[in-house]
Amino acid sequence: MTVALEGGALDRLRSLVIRERWDEVIATYQADASPEEKRLPGCQLAYAIAQVRTGQETSGLRLLQGGLLSLPGARDDVRKFVIPYLLDRGRVRPAAELLDDLARAGRATTADHRLLTNLLAKQGQLDQAARSARRLVELDPEDLPAKTSCLQLLLSIGEVEEAGAYAEGLRGLLGEDSRLAAVALIALTRSGRTALAADLATELSEGTITHEVLAAAIVRTLLQADRLEEAVSVGEQLIDEGWDDAAVRSALGQAYMGAPWSDRYERAAVHLRAGLRLAPEDGRLNLSLGEVLLRTRHYAEALGHLELAVRHYPRNPQVLALHARALKQNGHHAEAAAQFRKLVAMQPSSTRWQRYAAGALSQAGHREEAASLFAGFVAERRKALPKNFEKGLNALWERVDSLDIPRARLDWAWNLKGREGEDRHEWERRAKWGHLADHYLLDWLECRDDRVHEAMLRLADLSEPERILNGIDQSRGIILASAHIGPMYAGPLALELLGIRSKWLASTPSVARTAYASSLISTSDQDDAQVARAFVRALKQGHALVLAVDGAINLGAPRIEFAGQEMTYSSFAARTAHRMGVPSLFCAPRWEGDRIGFVLERMPDPLPDEPADSHADRWRDAFLSAVRTYLSGEPENLRLSGGLWRHMR
Repeated sequence: MTVALEGGALDRLRSLVIRERWDEVIATYQADASPEEKRLPGCQLAYAIAQVRTGQETSGLRLLQGGLLSLPGARDDVRKFVIPYLLDRGRVRPAAELLDDLARAGRATTADHRLLTNLLAKQGQLDQAARSARRLVELDPEDLPAKTSCLQLLLSIGEVEEAGAYAEGLRGLLGEDSRLAAVALIALTRSGRTALAADLATELSEGTITHEVLAAAIVRTLLQADRLEEAVSVGEQLIDEGWDDAAVRSALGQAYMGAPWSDRYERAAVHLRAGLRLAPEDGRLNLSLGEVLLRTRHYAEALGHLELAVRHYPRNPQVLALHARALKQNGHHAEAAAQFRKLVAMQPSSTRWQRYAAGALSQAGHREEAASLFAGFVAERRKALPKNFEKGLNALWERVDSLDIPRARLDWAWNLKGREGEDRHEWERRAKWGHLADHYLLDWLECRDDRVHEAMLRLADLSEPERILNGIDQSRGIILASAHIGPMYAGPLALELLGIRSKWLASTPSVARTAYASSLISTSDQDDAQVARAFVRALKQGHALVLAVDGAINLGAPRIEFAGQEMTYSSFAARTAHRMGVPSLFCAPRWEGDRIGFVLERMPDPLPDEPADSHADRWRDAFLSAVRTYLSGEPENLRLSGGLWRHMR
């Protein structure tokens, strides 16, 4: 013992404590010490420690907390003989309480405060842990591990802004401690200081790194700042320098997945597979590789990785959705439906999971169940719709200011507009109204069969579209190619009013019990080959076939560059027009004032003996030109979701 005391009993107790002869300490105190010696704090300290060590924890701790901890040297005895003993037996709470008492008695060292902070965090007492961490930093401003703990705990208890501000003040120290730097990058990113975090990550990548946790944090920070090409470059550099870690490979693989290169998925897969060799059970790596394999149409291999990812993230909607898609692509339709139904329960306000679940059930042969599910979905939406179409359409303005549209979409569209001098705020409000209006049109079509005519009253004079269509030989069918722009769901209304026999490619399942559904070719309960056959069959029957060539449920759909962004694009319409010799037009509804008119523009026909690839290229260029011109118009016609908007960065 380190407490200096006089007396024969005290000397014997000190010797016994040093040798950890706890039963003899108890016996000596109880039988040999005089009443005066028993009242000495040093004897009581030895006795209290021995009580804890011999199973009399309650009485021993009570005695320790009665003022003995303020004795000189008591801290060393408690830290050596009591705290480790309690922790070895899982007695975290009393160990933490003892440390807290030491701190209150003014006897705790920096190491004690650090241990107390960790123990409080382990118990889930995060607010107390954060207070302890702040105190630790105050005690020793040079203690970098203490600063790391403080940052971690601030993040754990949700004090993200405080963590970010604190991390910003540590900029000059981050090169001295890799763990501190890694946590600081996380704090800066989570608190919205993304640009600063990325700049610091770049600086740190050029310095000395002493731990793989920082190597991974650097790449992930650049990834989250959307500096993808830099994330790739730095990640490859770090691996070359020897930081071949599963977390580095994971972040690097994700950076490749978002990068603007045609072989990005193949290059991502190389790193994700390398990461899995280091950490085969890693959830994030399996999730990312599963997504890559889905996007490159390696469906069977994707399934195993996504099944493992689901075990790691059973309540993550993104993971469940990817797993459900993999199940569907592998023909496990009933299992896919079960996963989609979980997503319905998790996100009841989302409309797509209901469609996918019904489609998967239909593919599995459970058509009645699918029809019932979709009918329930329609009925619930019907309850939220007004009885009058016009009132509902006008009421959309009340929802505009609370609508969240990804900023990248609005920024991109703003740069495409054809007029200068517009007020940005008002322009965005009109664009958001157009988004809401098209989805409202879909709700009305699917949920108000008995009042569809009210929506038709919004159609403009259709004599010009009628003239154009009547001037085309439709006996072999006609392809109307559109995109996710404008009030696209007004299309079926207009063609019905014009008396055009039409079919539409749409994700609505074929079991839908609405008049609108009867004109659909469903993409949610048929595979690609079945959809293609239905498309060709409808053309041969003289239908007008309408499809959005920028839309695809399949994650493996090809992408092309368009106005500085990537968009999904299918050459199916162009190649079908070439193969079958049918006319094709660009077709898009648009708001013209408070009425819905139409843009119809003839797409290129094949030249004599022109190869299919050459025609498809000319057709694509004409289509993109038409879309680009369309998007430069009124903001109500942007739509801002689906198709070409999906991959905006």
